[in-house]
Amino acid sequence: MGKSITVLFAASEIFPYIKFGGVADFSFSFTLALRALGHDVRVMMPRYGNISERKHQIHFIKRLQDIPIKIAGKEELITVKSSSITNQRYKVQSYITTNSYYFDQRKAIYSDPATGKPFPDNDERFILFSQSVVTTCLLLNWFPEIMHCNDWHTALIPVLAKTLYPNKFKKTKFVLTVHNFANQGEFPPSTFDKIGLPEELREKLLHNGNFNFLKAGILFSDYVTTVSPTYAKEVLQDEVHTKGLNKILLERNNSFVGILSGIDPWQWNPQTDDDIACKLQNSNFDAYKNCNKEDLLKTLGLEPKLDVPLIGMISHIEENKGIKLLIEAFDKIMKEDVHLVLLGTGEANLTKKLQKLAEKYPQKFVFKNVYDEQLAHKIEAGADIFLMPSIYEPCGFNAMYSVVYGTVPVVRATGGLLDSVEPFNPQTQDGVGFIFDEPTPSALVKKLKEALDAYKNKEIWKKIIQNCFEKHYSWKDSAEQYVEIYRSLLK
Repeated sequence: MGKSITVLFAASEIFPYIKFGGVADFSFSFTLALRALGHDVRVMMPRYGNISERKHQIHFIKRLQDIPIKIAGKEELITVKSSSITNQRYKVQSYITTNSYYFDQRKAIYSDPATGKPFPDNDERFILFSQSVVTTCLLLNWFPEIMHCNDWHTALIPVLAKTLYPNKFKKTKFVLTVHNFANQGEFPPSTFDKIGLPEELREKLLHNGNFNFLKAGILFSDYVTTVSPTYAKEVLQDEVHTKGLNKILLERNNSFVGILSGIDPWQWNPQTDDDIACKLQNSNFDAYKNCNKEDLLKTLGLEPKLDVPLIGMISHIEENKGIKLLIEAFDKIMKEDVHLVLLGTGEANLTKKLQKLAEKYPQKFVFKNVYDEQLAHKIEAGADIFLMPSIYEPCGFNAMYSVVYGTVPVVRATGGLLDSVEPFNPQTQDGVGFIFDEPTPSALVKKLKEALDAYKNKEIWKKIIQNCFEKHYSWKDSAEQYVEIYRSLLK
């Protein structure tokens, strides 16, 4: 087991406070897995206007009220509050940064709900949050052995700590996990002037003519990780997806690694899930699936036909997630005897096209253009097939959730999907899903038809489901890999 390590984990979103994507689930399940291994881990995030302080029992900390922070030539006051996350078995303390202008007044994380566009001052918002993390350590006189940052929103933390307070943080090591290399926090060069860093760093932190948060984090972290081994390989070879940051990663290849994320066995578990109509009991799969399928069809207002295969999707509505691919293949998919549900929010033009398709096929396709955690659980439990046609997929939590819930994934061969979904092999009867290679509508349709044919063969389908239920995506091994990295840095 070894000595307990002190870790401060900073992220822009953490379940259950708020969730936009995989970062929130990772932040929740990984930190609780570290806690389970006996480490002293605390998390930190901003409080957005749509997070209820009462519901999440967020309360004041005496020494952390009305702290002045200089940003963009003015002074802002922040107050850091306290709360905790738990999965019934373990508990992790949370620090929550509040600020009236940048966070409390906005009912969203990244984008303005009115326009659908990112807040124009996102650079200032996450500079402020990063400074609040560093300042909290200074005021508590607590300097964790590991500061674990996530994505561009917290990538400035190692830069601020190492540059402005090198003596205070001299024993702290910085790990940066990148959940998606396509989002880098790119802003005009003038963003540099808002931070309060020494002038000699200016050129170093620019990339392709812009100030780049992610580049800053990569340069100043002691170790960089991403969320699956295959995605890590793809990233190193892909200059377009990484906008050229792969060159910096190649230079530090001995301190860059991909570790497949696990899932929290308390949050995503068909035997204990309160969000679904019927829990899985004594391996009685048919009763569990029929009950949840019926409930899902009723919730969606579709005909309660249990013999018609129900395809589920939970996705950001964006090109990288293969939504354009889906739209191009849609009429062919609808020729099959299927129901399809898609839950997700995102790009306006793709959303409009999906809404038109929902109008065109009202008896067969339901598009829920919202974020709904309970409905996500219902889809994982009630669908027969889960479709993930991603062009890029760093980790692919939803494919793992599907397998655990006995919903067979049909996915594209990329990133974490390759690491987590073993294709079904009719000869050996091994495997849990179906994988297509080419990012084309015809490849998608062909593989989906293969899955639908397997669905019609009761014996084969039963075997695939059985394989699904035998699969575990435990955090234990992955969390231990992170701990090994921590220990190697602290040596």
